[in-house]
Amino acid sequence: MKNIATGILVLLAAGCLSANPVYGQEQPDSSRVEQGFKKYRFGGYGEILYQHMDYGADRYNYSNGAQPDNRSLIGMPRAVFSFDYKFRNDLIFSTELEFEHGGTGSAMELEYEEAGEYEMEVEKAGEVVLEQLHFTKIFRPWLKVRAGHMIVPVGQTNARHESIRYFGTSRPESETSIIPLTWHETGISILGNFRKWSYQLMLVNGLDANGFTSAYWVREGKQGIFEEVKMTDPAAVVRIENWGLRHLRLSASAYLGNSTANTSKSSDMKKYNGRVGIISGDFEYNNRKLIVRGNIISGDLSDSYQISAINKTLSKNIQYSRTPVAKNALAYGAEAGYSFRLGNSGERIIPFARYEYYNSMEKTASGMHADERFKRDLLTVGLNYYIMPSLAIKADYSHRRIGSGNYNNENTLGLALVYTGWMLQK
Repeated sequence: MKNIATGILVLLAAGCLSANPVYGQEQPDSSRVEQGFKKYRFGGYGEILYQHMDYGADRYNYSNGAQPDNRSLIGMPRAVFSFDYKFRNDLIFSTELEFEHGGTGSAMELEYEEAGEYEMEVEKAGEVVLEQLHFTKIFRPWLKVRAGHMIVPVGQTNARHESIRYFGTSRPESETSIIPLTWHETGISILGNFRKWSYQLMLVNGLDANGFTSAYWVREGKQGIFEEVKMTDPAAVVRIENWGLRHLRLSASAYLGNSTANTSKSSDMKKYNGRVGIISGDFEYNNRKLIVRGNIISGDLSDSYQISAINKTLSKNIQYSRTPVAKNALAYGAEAGYSFRLGNSGERIIPFARYEYYNSMEKTASGMHADERFKRDLLTVGLNYYIMPSLAIKADYSHRRIGSGNYNNENTLGLALVYTGWMLQK
């Protein structure tokens, strides 16, 4: 019943969206939050997703990988509601509330990754997440100060995570498999834009080393299992973007912060730093016909061997994976699409192709085994049918190779209805 109600809200919202995006065209970045409205605006983004897979969910407990199977999933990965309000032209409040998989509840889940152990874990079937809540004070277009809960703009998809801004039915696996998406933390930021440049400098709470895993590197280290969020080890973030070349946006981002002092029992790791360093570069070329995007993320973790040994001793009552974490992770990918106009209706079809490589165990510390099942590449082809710039139906087919083809391949068919935009503004 809860899922049905959320679905109705999503469809109603999609029908009211203002058509300010232009078919994947570059939209204003977060350093220009003051633009596009006078007093307030309300909107959001989200998707309804169907997937059919020809492989089983357990990739880890068979010598040849996931076993052949036919299974389908349907749901609402997210429905996000956004609100911006201007107290004054130079003081803006912004917030986003995200409903994941229809809301909250409890469900049982089989955990396959933990070295062949089958164990049942009680997890929330969905979540209600405060994705953003912050205040922005504007001194000059090139100097703004923001405080609160904010998006961490590392990588291409974190900076542009709304459903319209990428072609596939799901967010790029190459990024979601090694860093948090959507990544949001609490702290302070200095940001702004000058001519063809924009920048963001942030100081936020760091990651929790207990959550680092083989399959997802530092992704599950985002704090949230416990009520309190530790900032004993803070992290620094920087992102720079440039639009100096026609139709082309170039971006770079970096993250640096220790992680061991943010663990639940930090005394166990007091000898180690667990320094997480991430660098990323991405680009987008868009001339309204041809749209090409690409990105690369490289990550390094100090003391990975020691962290892995300590994590292995954690209680099973805490929902950490307790698997080894690699020293280095790597992900890169690119997608390209071409836009065809459908008559005079303004509707468009964009066929696309995407390639991704990602390995959450790209390089391990001496004495640690790098499991080839975490070396993955993915080829996706599909169509995006834009009913309007902010509302689209997507279809795609993905072929995933595991361990350079040494394990069974995995194929997925996806269908999605996605929307992004402002429903009401003044």
